[in-house]
Amino acid sequence: MGDTEVNIAGVDLGSAILFALLGAGIAAAVTGLLIWDARRRKSPSVLLDVIAALARIWVAWVILAILTTVLRWSTTDTFSFSDLPLWANWPTALPCDMTSETGGGMVIDCAHFTSGSVTVVGIEAGYRLLLAVGEILTLLVSAVPGLVIAVISERAVRGHAFARRASVWMMAGAVTVLVAGTLGPVLSSLAQQYIARAVLPADSATLGASPFISIDAPLWPLGIALALLALSVIFRQGARLQRETEGLV
Repeated sequence: MGDTEVNIAGVDLGSAILFALLGAGIAAAVTGLLIWDARRRKSPSVLLDVIAALARIWVAWVILAILTTVLRWSTTDTFSFSDLPLWANWPTALPCDMTSETGGGMVIDCAHFTSGSVTVVGIEAGYRLLLAVGEILTLLVSAVPGLVIAVISERAVRGHAFARRASVWMMAGAVTVLVAGTLGPVLSSLAQQYIARAVLPADSATLGASPFISIDAPLWPLGIALALLALSVIFRQGARLQRETEGLV
């Protein structure tokens, strides 16, 4: 849920590559159209103009994804989870469960399931709210790079690469990534863990939900936020130097 990665699948490797090439061709056509439009308008920097346009398309895609998420979670109580947390025994006996030694070759020694692909019907409103908020926050994080790049590129095309507005947007992006990037996965994970407890048997010896509730907060938002904050300070210093230079001229 809320993933922004691109998944390309086919019945075999050849068809998957064909679909990937088709997608790349569409992207190249869109980029070519943007280059033609920038040249037609005699943009001071065709490259920056195209980058800004692609960034705006990315932000628009994320906004559409957020609207779709809100609509989906407000109109349905059924959802398929690709990795609902659970525990389950391996269906066959494994070497680690037996006293006899196994033969040579590559074999599975020990194994158990920690998640499963599960479709849940009748999800309660509270859980749906947690899942929706977690997914929306994750999507917001994916919009930050496009938004920041669009602002910086537009300012640079107009001859104000170190405009104060760019610094402000970077700082806002840093806060968004840190807060939304941390809370999004945590809320989604907690909702899935509680849903697993509600739908899986509590007294089964072969299948059930984890007896523990884990809060797994990702660390990458902190690194991205620090990088954006550093860039924000650099751009602010650049804006000050630009003003001083213009004053001397």
